[in-house]
Amino acid sequence: MLDVNTSTAAGTKAKVMTESSNLNIIKGPGTDQPVVGKAAHNGVVSIISKANDQWSLVRTDKGTEGYVYPQYLSPV
Repeated sequence: MLDVNTSTAAGTKAKVMTESSNLNIIKGPGTDQPVVGKAAHNGVVSIISKANDQWSLVRTDKGTEGYVYPQYLSPV
């Protein structure tokens, strides 16, 4: 099956599409992982890789790296 969700394509930029709050960036791909930073609401992050269907590894413009839910990202 071909994954056509461009919001999680490695090497692309994505806009944080939360309702109003910042998006937590966590240390690893799992809900039990600690928060290592935040991506600003309507901010732009770089997609580093896609861990699986539930998690994408991102980097903020300040250099923070961690995992987020890809459904909160939209391609720019």
